[in-house]
Amino acid sequence: MDFNMPAPRTADGGSVVDAGERSAKRLASNDNRITRGGPLLLIGFVLTLLSDMPGSADILAWFMPIPFLVYVARFRSARNRLWLLVVLVVASILTLAKTASDPLLMSVAFSVMSGTVTGLRFFIAYVLWDWIRKRTGNIAGILAFPVVIISLEYLQANYTPLGDWGALANTQLSNLPLLQTASLFGFLAISAMMAWAAVLMASMALRGGISRLRAHIAVFAVVFVALNVYGDLRLNQVPTGNYIRAAAIGTAYTFTGALPDPESPLIASTTDKLIADTILAAHQGAAIAVWAEASTIVTPSGEAQLLDQLTKLAKADHIAIVAAYAVLLPEGSPYHLENKFTWLTDTGAIAETYRKHHPVPGEGSVPGQVPLRVISTAYGKMAGAICYDFDFPQIALTYARLGADFVVLPGLDWRGMLRRHSLMARMRAIEGGFPILRPADGATSMAFDSRGRILASLPNFGNNDRVMLAYMPVGRTLTLYSRIGNVLAYLALLTLFVLLIVACRNGHVRQRRPHP
Repeated sequence: MDFNMPAPRTADGGSVVDAGERSAKRLASNDNRITRGGPLLLIGFVLTLLSDMPGSADILAWFMPIPFLVYVARFRSARNRLWLLVVLVVASILTLAKTASDPLLMSVAFSVMSGTVTGLRFFIAYVLWDWIRKRTGNIAGILAFPVVIISLEYLQANYTPLGDWGALANTQLSNLPLLQTASLFGFLAISAMMAWAAVLMASMALRGGISRLRAHIAVFAVVFVALNVYGDLRLNQVPTGNYIRAAAIGTAYTFTGALPDPESPLIASTTDKLIADTILAAHQGAAIAVWAEASTIVTPSGEAQLLDQLTKLAKADHIAIVAAYAVLLPEGSPYHLENKFTWLTDTGAIAETYRKHHPVPGEGSVPGQVPLRVISTAYGKMAGAICYDFDFPQIALTYARLGADFVVLPGLDWRGMLRRHSLMARMRAIEGGFPILRPADGATSMAFDSRGRILASLPNFGNNDRVMLAYMPVGRTLTLYSRIGNVLAYLALLTLFVLLIVACRNGHVRQRRPHP
């Protein structure tokens, strides 16, 4: 009797054993590809942590996208894509978490929220770039990555509650010559340059050399050098004209995340100190005093009393006051508070009542709806916004087009931010061509001229009185960006649309092409 049974066969006549071996080999191959791609993900993870927020180096952000670009081009399985997403989101969250400090609930929650969106945005950028590149070729791929980065950053900055957080350009806040590029095409131009550099270096790694990229590298080098020369030349110019002595006034109050009782002795003493510091600033020659965001909190009836005091103070000491405070709303209201400032002229008249237009997600304050406006003064046209508002470039662009000569920006940060959030405001100063005074409780107050140069800086912690006095120029520098606005973004979106059409068409052609 013959016990040698024939091996079972697959539908195509092959051996089931052979098919199983091939399947095992494919799984092993996938595992090997994940293992081989691991170092790229690790390098990208470390570079992400070291390219932004405290403890970072600006230059590393130029290299950060490279390992991710190489990884996404070489390893395309669903599992590889999932690993990429996880690494990007975790790295982005941990990068922001470097700023975590009291109030921990708020700072950690913002890190998780913003980091998740940033990681997801980069994931979409890398995968979309690879999809376009695979269907249009390497040359189109070099164009595609900056175009995708510009498009996604523009959409986030203008159509989500997170503004420009996580933008590549914000990693370069200490590179003042390069930041002058924002006066031409906005912050997106800086992000585009960084994306362009990264995709060129990634293309060299993928191709194993520069032989077919020399022309692209030469063009990039010319543009990069030209922009830095432009930045240096622009910084050689010194603002002339009117100067104003301005006071940025902070408080010693530590925000814990819970709304304090407006009737508490602590809040009463905080308000008294703000008024005393405003009087002191007036006696030291300040023409305008600006309080940090939500410097004190009042009830609706207490607001009237506060404004009555400030009206008398402004009139008596001939000082304009931008009093930033919160009004606690009654229980049952859809919002918890009004986050606002009242702008009083040096005659005591109320020039503007401004509510924060873009409350931080979870803040619970009434969003401002009143159209933006400028205030005519003896020094020039002045305007104001509150903290997070200027993380949305459209507000600064609107003020530039209204002819603002001077902008105040009361802020409230957590200590882990150190100088970071105030430095983000210098981007808006450069884009709009106006000086900015940003008093900031919790972190660092700063004054910038229209080119983003720091005129004064004072931390809100340490042994100081939290009153920063600065002589600041009043006058706007006309910028190309204030004229053309988001033209670069519109061109990028149009180019992306064309690339997607070409990629889709090429994909259909390949699918329909008969196999030999």
